[in-house]
Amino acid sequence: MSRYCGDDDPKSILEAAAHWRDSALLGHGSVLTIQPIWTFSALNSLHEQFTRSSDSGNGTFLEKLENQLVSVDSSAKQLVAEMMWLLYLCPSSLTAAHKRRTIQTIWAWSDAPAPTDSRWLDDDVLAGVGSAGPGFNQNQRRELVFLINFVRRFRETSDDVQKTLLEDGWALDEWLREVPDWEARQFRHMLLFLLFPDDFERIFGQNDRKAVARHYSQRERRAVNRMDPIQLDRELQAIRKRLETERGTTQLDYYVPPLKGEWRSETFAAATESVTAEHIRLALREIDQNGVPEDAESTGYDLLYEGKRYPPKLVLSLAVKHATGEPLDRAVFSGGESSSAFRLLRRLDFEVEPKEESPDGIPELLERFLIQANNGRELGTKGYLSKYRDLKVRVSFGKGNFARIPWIAFLGDGQSVNQGIYPVLLLYAEQQQLLLCYGVSEEETSQLNWGELAGAQTVREWFKGRYARVPDRYGTSIVRATYDLKQPLPMAELQQDLDDVIDIYSQVLALNDAEELPEVVEPEQSDDPLPVRADLREAINTFGNALRASGVVFGSHHDGLIASFISSLITKPLVILTGLSGSGKTQIAIRFGEWLGKDRLHVAAVRPDWTGAEALFGYEDALKREVDGRRAWSVPAPLEFILRAAADPQHPYLLLLDEMNLAHVERYFADVLSGMESGQPCIPNLQKGTDECWRLKINAEKHLPLPRNLWIVGTVNIDETTYMFSPKVLDRANTFEFRVHSSDLSIEAIKPQPCVIGDQELVRGLLSIAQDDSWHQNRHSNVTNELNHRLRQLHEVLSRYNLEFGHRVFYEAMRFAALAQEAGINGLAPIVDRIVMQKILPRLHGSRRRLELPLLALAQFCRDLPDSVVADDKLQALLIEEVPVQGAALPIAYAKAIRMLRSLRANQFASFTE
Repeated sequence: MSRYCGDDDPKSILEAAAHWRDSALLGHGSVLTIQPIWTFSALNSLHEQFTRSSDSGNGTFLEKLENQLVSVDSSAKQLVAEMMWLLYLCPSSLTAAHKRRTIQTIWAWSDAPAPTDSRWLDDDVLAGVGSAGPGFNQNQRRELVFLINFVRRFRETSDDVQKTLLEDGWALDEWLREVPDWEARQFRHMLLFLLFPDDFERIFGQNDRKAVARHYSQRERRAVNRMDPIQLDRELQAIRKRLETERGTTQLDYYVPPLKGEWRSETFAAATESVTAEHIRLALREIDQNGVPEDAESTGYDLLYEGKRYPPKLVLSLAVKHATGEPLDRAVFSGGESSSAFRLLRRLDFEVEPKEESPDGIPELLERFLIQANNGRELGTKGYLSKYRDLKVRVSFGKGNFARIPWIAFLGDGQSVNQGIYPVLLLYAEQQQLLLCYGVSEEETSQLNWGELAGAQTVREWFKGRYARVPDRYGTSIVRATYDLKQPLPMAELQQDLDDVIDIYSQVLALNDAEELPEVVEPEQSDDPLPVRADLREAINTFGNALRASGVVFGSHHDGLIASFISSLITKPLVILTGLSGSGKTQIAIRFGEWLGKDRLHVAAVRPDWTGAEALFGYEDALKREVDGRRAWSVPAPLEFILRAAADPQHPYLLLLDEMNLAHVERYFADVLSGMESGQPCIPNLQKGTDECWRLKINAEKHLPLPRNLWIVGTVNIDETTYMFSPKVLDRANTFEFRVHSSDLSIEAIKPQPCVIGDQELVRGLLSIAQDDSWHQNRHSNVTNELNHRLRQLHEVLSRYNLEFGHRVFYEAMRFAALAQEAGINGLAPIVDRIVMQKILPRLHGSRRRLELPLLALAQFCRDLPDSVVADDKLQALLIEEVPVQGAALPIAYAKAIRMLRSLRANQFASFTE
């Protein structure tokens, strides 16, 4: 049912459309008055004086429209006002007040009082129901011409035809071919939705329509691009019917989760595919001619061209229009240093750089800062002033949780908020006080000082004198000025005070330049959400190709192995790789870590003397001095890597524990397993001081949870196995067996090379899927119910031998199945095959008496996928081992079960690691 729009209730808008249909389109009357306005004479007048006139001249759409309507009578002008009302019913990018003002302005040209008390001008009617995008806003004249032509052609048809067109949406869809410009106009899609909301989607932009069709139909991009609007409408309806059946609900909308997150990532790549440097230059010429709309000004960056500065996102939006005929909605893609948009512009040899310092930067900075601080929710700082008087400007509202004391710092070279001095504005929201201070780092001792500041108080002293208590933080900074936020902010005075502090700061920095103080590097971690492209299949294909290029190839199993490996890591951030030395298990982990990005891989060689948690999490070092009551820590390389991951939560990190079973895994790994399952803090919250010693952070929790952006891979060499894995470990991991098939040996093999770094939007997209615990629940597929049945059946088989699995394995199997299918592993059998191989068989080890019947039962299950569970006394008669692997329903798991069975009979003992 297409009329479902999530929280956007279309009821009033659809009622307004029905009112227009009956009163104006069919009744020749009016929407807003009782006078006849939608008449033949008014339509013909508009046709002659407006649609057939040129759109030359300068000015806004309204200014030119007023000039073009000078010679038409008052009823025609009122008709244009009501037509704009109709055009404005769907777009939500314009406010109701703006729409109402525009309609009343046009009406006033008729020298008659504009209607003000009509129900059809209320906010709920003019709220809009979907984004029309810049294509609609920049082509309002063409949309209006299309509407005039539509009504005129409709009126030329017979009463019977009109009745058919208004009763059958698909008949109207076909008939709209009769209206000029039908393929390009967005109001065509709006009209179909307004009149037939159960058949047509509220997707009004061509880019979005094609992106949805490509994503859910899996058609080639070229095939979708060749579709005309009618074919796209049919495709979208077929997709909706299929999704409603698969997901068991009609409450689906492409702009509401879960569908919203499934297809939007394709829009940018598809829309910009054909953009060239010439399209960029055409966009720049258009901006030179028409100027920059108010809502399109850039806040953080400029595109530089021939000595002029342009908003990069507007440039790219218009370049897409010149390439495809429709501008790209700026709301569907992001800007920023690492964004796909800026990479594309730079790839086409255009320069994009941060904005120049604005003389009004401080007032704008403070206004935005105070609004965001009062809101108390948003942590991002994208678009804030980046430099002021050659100082870096840092704004912070906290990380993870909103800070009690937001701040703005002005940093010179070599100084940081963690270690250094700097001018700073501190917002004590509870007291409604903004303090301008000579800032002093709180976490680490600064090697610089402010010198003598006569009569100055520290923040702690100021607080005690005013509030009889100490502040929550930043007590050692020194107060320069205070501003009561219950009164209007004296902006000129504040800016002068700030400039005075910066003057002193510049002198302090200059005096110390000659001493060559070691530079403190502030971590380049942004608080702003970075762009992501959550496309699992694209990420897997990209890494698979990069792995091949690096010289690591797994023969005919390559693509399936990569899909299963990445799907498993996203299901649960712990994967164990077993197999012979040289089979590729370490290589796949190392190359994947390299693909994730620079410095996001750490390889830790497990040693036999790893006997406790300190091997990974370190320990307090009593031989080093304490500072402020904080003991120094001995920090092993894995812990330093984990802390780095915790400080960069927007990117995934891979910790590889090589030869994991050279020590007792349960001894050194128990805290990791516990933290992974419980989410409770288990990692010491440390930072490195200027003395190169690690200590607990000041005024922070003593322990951190295991970072959710940390993925752990362990390798096990079966020809060097020292210790067995307990079921507790294997129950929490996906376990892979690496075998080298004769057909995989190739004369073209090369020594593995480092892997290229992957597209960071794709990399972050993988992390976003991994952190979405309900991702699989929003993507029920046609195998979900059957998989549920097979897992229950498998549980029944194992329960007979007290080897059944629990809720965790069932949940992870369902999640893995959804991910694997999205990754390209199609069909129930291949998915169940991998689940049995990765989650069930690794848990089995023991004597022949304990394992023979369970292995026989599992082998029969893998061979036949039977309709019902076979009794133990019938297993021997089924000749389970006689079927070739290729004939089994689950060939991978069946082959492994048979190998374990034969090993069991030969050695009276068997385990997954042969």
